[in-house]
Amino acid sequence: MGKFASCEAKPDGLFVTTNCLYPSFEPVGVYIVGYGEGFIIHDNADAARLSWMYGTEERSFKRIAAHSALTFGCQAKGTQIQCEVVSADWLWSGVATVANASADAARTAVGKYRLAKETNLVARTKAIFDRASWKPNTKLDYPFPGSSGKTHIFDLAVLSGGATALIDAVTPHHNSIAAKYLAFSDTSSQPGVYKYALYEGELSAEDKSLLSNVADLVSYEAIAGTDGRFILQ
Repeated sequence: MGKFASCEAKPDGLFVTTNCLYPSFEPVGVYIVGYGEGFIIHDNADAARLSWMYGTEERSFKRIAAHSALTFGCQAKGTQIQCEVVSADWLWSGVATVANASADAARTAVGKYRLAKETNLVARTKAIFDRASWKPNTKLDYPFPGSSGKTHIFDLAVLSGGATALIDAVTPHHNSIAAKYLAFSDTSSQPGVYKYALYEGELSAEDKSLLSNVADLVSYEAIAGTDGRFILQ
């Protein structure tokens, strides 16, 4: 077990901390339990608990867990991901398998929740502009070239009178912040082009500070109840 970051005896088995990471950047830990002459290795449903924190339903997670387990050659038993190895010679492989499957399941579940939340936020924001009396043109998944030559796809573009507002929805999740920061930072400031990081609810002070370096922050609450014209002024 010296290959792993830490190894600790607990009442539920031998707890091993691996180098795999959950979307929260917490290291994935798995339990090793003796079973006959072999061992059962499981994640103690930690991936499931993490996904529930982000609003994933249990039924949805079970489908995701089954797919991740199959991909990495182990099994999903309810909300727990596990595998059985026949001897100690296979422990390292088994631990790595379960840890990777657990991390993948959590990453997929949280990613789907984040995407659904961002999509819903963008759709509601687009509806505000579409019914505005000043009749701006709105486009979803709008391509715009970055300074590097890479084309970035922004969630929403609002166009009127030769001006363009590029809007990306962000949620309080590491991957969301990082992806949107990259797109904004690669899009140079130029006359007639406005960049907005759209959010709803609360973002951490750290996330706000980071995003404000590359875009203007605008909350859904600030747009709702208005005609949205202020974003192009």
